[in-house]
Amino acid sequence: MSRCLCLLTAIFLYILPLTVVAQTTPAEANALLDAEQIQYRVYLQGFNSEEGIRIRIREFAYHTTDSLQAAFHEMKKDSPAEQVLAINSLRYFLQTLRSSLKQNQYDIYDVPEILEKFPAIADAVIQHKPLRDIMGGFGARRTQLLADAFRQFNEGKRLQQLADIRRVAVGVDNIIPFLERRADFPYTDTALVYVGELAPMNIVNYITYNNTRITDIIRQHRNPVISQLVTLSGNRNAGELAHFAKEISDGRYTKEELLYLRSSDVNGYYQLLVNSIQENRRIRLAGGPPGMQAALRNALHEKAMAFYIRQINDLHESSGPTRFASIQPLRAIDLYYLLTTGEDELYTSSFLGIYKRMMEQVPAGRSDSLMEWVQYDQFRKFIRTCSHYNVLSDFLNNMPESERQSLLSKFIAGIETDISSGMEEAMDVADAFISLTDDTVTNTMVGQLLDENLQRCRNTENFFGIRMYNILHQVYDVANDTSARKKLFGKLGNYELLPVESIRDQDEVIHQLVVFYGDADGKASFASFMSLFRDTGRWEVVKHSQWMEICSRNTIQPIRIFANLPLDHEFRLDELAQQALLQYLSGSGIKPGIIIHRGHSYHLPTTLNYLQPYTRLAILGSCGGYKNLLTVVGKSPGAQIVATKQIGSKLINDPMIQELNVQLSQQQDIYWPELWNRLGEQFGKSDSTRNLFSEYVPPYRNLSLFVIRLYNSDAGSL
Repeated sequence: MSRCLCLLTAIFLYILPLTVVAQTTPAEANALLDAEQIQYRVYLQGFNSEEGIRIRIREFAYHTTDSLQAAFHEMKKDSPAEQVLAINSLRYFLQTLRSSLKQNQYDIYDVPEILEKFPAIADAVIQHKPLRDIMGGFGARRTQLLADAFRQFNEGKRLQQLADIRRVAVGVDNIIPFLERRADFPYTDTALVYVGELAPMNIVNYITYNNTRITDIIRQHRNPVISQLVTLSGNRNAGELAHFAKEISDGRYTKEELLYLRSSDVNGYYQLLVNSIQENRRIRLAGGPPGMQAALRNALHEKAMAFYIRQINDLHESSGPTRFASIQPLRAIDLYYLLTTGEDELYTSSFLGIYKRMMEQVPAGRSDSLMEWVQYDQFRKFIRTCSHYNVLSDFLNNMPESERQSLLSKFIAGIETDISSGMEEAMDVADAFISLTDDTVTNTMVGQLLDENLQRCRNTENFFGIRMYNILHQVYDVANDTSARKKLFGKLGNYELLPVESIRDQDEVIHQLVVFYGDADGKASFASFMSLFRDTGRWEVVKHSQWMEICSRNTIQPIRIFANLPLDHEFRLDELAQQALLQYLSGSGIKPGIIIHRGHSYHLPTTLNYLQPYTRLAILGSCGGYKNLLTVVGKSPGAQIVATKQIGSKLINDPMIQELNVQLSQQQDIYWPELWNRLGEQFGKSDSTRNLFSEYVPPYRNLSLFVIRLYNSDAGSL
């Protein structure tokens, strides 16, 4: 899960008023440090986290601080001024850390490593030794904490500069504007290389349209990649060449060769991108530099969409040979990158068609060969996507058991290595549980691997890993044991139940927002949806210029539904209607407890922007809506979610909505297992609806959601 970096600004603002009176003697500095220790220890009495982390923080506050204080007292007694700076740095560190933890502005799992390394870092700063090796892998947060601690040293200024660029580098588009404002920044050359390798067109466009101090630095830069990008200034084909700047500078290709390939053989150009990504990966795995991998991946996504994915999606009503003709010349490895690159844009039928053709090129019974061909590049993403589209068991069962175990081991292991992405990786693992419960051998294997990884993290005292694998083990138990589900709901709340009172607005009415889009599919969905309200004895329908208002009649529980009209999507009239409706709801003080998305998956990001903290039920009636759980939870922490892992259809959405409204209008709480069984019987009357409904996930079976909820629950209780 990604973490926000707002704490950096807060920390910076916090430290400004600290200790405006300078300490002139070590005795004075020690007295203030002792006072801070007392405040720190008082704070720790109410500090709540995993016991291991609490122990580490207490040890630092009680023992490490005393040891460092004694060491600083003995250092260079002939230089009391340096003693004062050293003692102050320890106090500043405790002050800033305490404030950050108190205000929940610091990821608790960042703390143990910085506590462990602080003595060595302090020694390096005080003795003016290099810091690079000690601080390897430190991100902006930890670097900022150290910059605050050592701000009275010259090294503190350099640490602040490093924290600034690491913070800005989260968004590569921010770097050049930052460099423009900071003429004194000492790492300008390095920052420009970083931009050139990640977003080369930023460099090309900048020197094409600007004439500044930074323009001169770029033009005089000696880095071969930057030099190549400079030659593309004003070149109308720069977008086809910039991501190959490293290959051009190394002499592997010429610009003329690349442009000829692009104009004469789009398949060959796409395959060259794949080959370059694979070559960079080979170099990286051998210990070399990453090259321009990020830029190449961005280009690959752009070309995959332009050459193949949009066309395949648009031909969704055509026959298979016609629809997939464009990918006929591609290799299995090329198709693999289409699946991983186009994860968010591919229609379900598009994904399944490409997957089928990829598997036809893989040796029978050796699907693991594919992983070897791609050097396991983005394999987690591939497994996650296969799970979403319900082909994971097919892929795993087409390889030997030993290779299956090896792949699953790689998939499950290592989620603790990056705190910023560990949540999403844990969700991917949990999501796979659903696909694997019917496969006894593989399912048992997964349970054993979870045990092994949990024990590994315990042995190394990796607290983030302990927590994540602990959570995954609970979720795995839920997938395999109904009694474990009840235990989990005792901790998180009952996800089998949606109480009517939880979705009522202040006026005791249940308000619903239904979002439609103005393409052909959206208009058909809208017509089908409105047919649910033809009974004028039960529903009053009022048409406004940009939306419909539907009110229940003569019901125990009043219901009021707002649905925007599916106006022309080409001119974005549908989105304008949505925004007008939202303004009306806001101005009227109406807070819909239910939001329903109707439309293709590529419209879903727009609907997700309409989520609010008061949303209590989100029905994502689009293909692959299940992939957006993290976004929903981030915007609506208390929402239950109904979504499909594959195709969203009005054949399922409308009867489900109708059944929900029947129960709600009678003021009946929604008990999901009962409702799901009833809908299952209804949809089981035909193969088509049975298969469609089987991919819908109700709140009580949403394993990825449970990972998020458990993580956000009290860490001290885990």
